[in-house]
Amino acid sequence: MKHYIIVKFKDRNDTERVYEEVKALFEKTLEIDGVDGVTLHKSNSDRTNRYSLMIEMDMTKEALEVYDACDAHKQWKAEYGDLIESKAIFDCD
Repeated sequence: MKHYIIVKFKDRNDTERVYEEVKALFEKTLEIDGVDGVTLHKSNSDRTNRYSLMIEMDMTKEALEVYDACDAHKQWKAEYGDLIESKAIFDCD
């Protein structure tokens, strides 16, 4: 399945500032059995109604619960949650 995390940072400059850190953090999720890929996409638009970053994860449905409980996910929420204005989570086959 695909698991998408789409975020809009409060400060548009945060995308560039935290990109490498967030990428390294999500690459740790590849250690989870069933997480087969992680790709980050930065927005190429400077329009105010656009989101900043999309994190695309390829995983099994069973891996989603493991991911939700993992340290990388907890760190993502703890360290970057306050930077986020809004987010959307989307899962699909």
